[in-house]
Amino acid sequence: MRAIPEELSTLILDLDYFLCDGLKGENLSKKAKEKREAFIRRINEVKLCFPQDFKDRSGDEEEDDEEEVDSNNDGGSLQSERTDKDEEACEGAQQSPPVAAQDLTSVFKAGYLDKRRKDHSFFGTEWQKRWCALSHHTFYYYGNEKDKQQKGEFSIDGYTVKMNSTLRKDSKKDCCFEITAPDKRVYQFCASSVREAEEWVKQIDFVLRDMTGIIPEDEEEEQEVYDDVGAIDEIAESEPIDEDIYEELPEDEIPAPAKPPPKVDPVSKPAPPPAAVDKSTDYPNFYQGLWDCAGDYPDELSFKRGDPIYILSKEYQNFGWWIGEKDGSIGIVPKEFLMELYAI
Repeated sequence: MRAIPEELSTLILDLDYFLCDGLKGENLSKKAKEKREAFIRRINEVKLCFPQDFKDRSGDEEEDDEEEVDSNNDGGSLQSERTDKDEEACEGAQQSPPVAAQDLTSVFKAGYLDKRRKDHSFFGTEWQKRWCALSHHTFYYYGNEKDKQQKGEFSIDGYTVKMNSTLRKDSKKDCCFEITAPDKRVYQFCASSVREAEEWVKQIDFVLRDMTGIIPEDEEEEQEVYDDVGAIDEIAESEPIDEDIYEELPEDEIPAPAKPPPKVDPVSKPAPPPAAVDKSTDYPNFYQGLWDCAGDYPDELSFKRGDPIYILSKEYQNFGWWIGEKDGSIGIVPKEFLMELYAI
């Protein structure tokens, strides 16, 4: 007996499902109900005439109906569940023991994707929403993130991943990617955005490279060691030293110290010592100018070489400045420009 092509047998099963289950809850007219029952009888007759083509498929349908009652999925239409199970039965994708989506470990990437069915029929949807997860070296897909059992999974070992904009013709054509391998089933997915699709491709490619061991480890950068001593020796050997480049400074010329970062507020200057201190006998705090010093700012005290200066405070000593008094004027003075007036 001549066998029925697989495409035709699939179409007949889909029609049978649509008539028996899809229109079960519809409010049909009496005439429509009669036509529906007539089509169902004709389909059953075809099944009886070709038992070898519908035996396995009918058995799968009965098992599917039983599984739908105890489905762990939280939602989804009956037709969606039917097409899922038809797909799984056809592919034989699930080879590992059932594992809940929340029990996956070492998940590199997870989220919702549109998965393209391997054999989509006239009544079945071509793209189905799936919660996908890449755990270790296995790609899992579920009905949603709360499923207790995967709808399918496959090891990505030996596969390659790449973007593919030819899978769809709508606005999401640039959001598609596929996972392929020689002599193996091709898995095709569509993300919610181009960026999300590129992230999936990047993560899957990273795991694949890690499996093959071709991800180069970060090589320690070789630090260049600068031998300044050797460089000076080379210069000394190659070029004679010109003695004229050195300038001798007069012994009595010393550069002024750097200005302190904070400026002294004349208002906040410390008051002269209390009356109990006799400045005329406070010899340790008397200094004299070592060089001439002309103040650049109003809070700086100007003096000549040899002028006596009485030091009121040394609180800015770390910056190289003291606070002194000369002829009733108070200001900051560079301590390097001073020397003790009395040798005690």
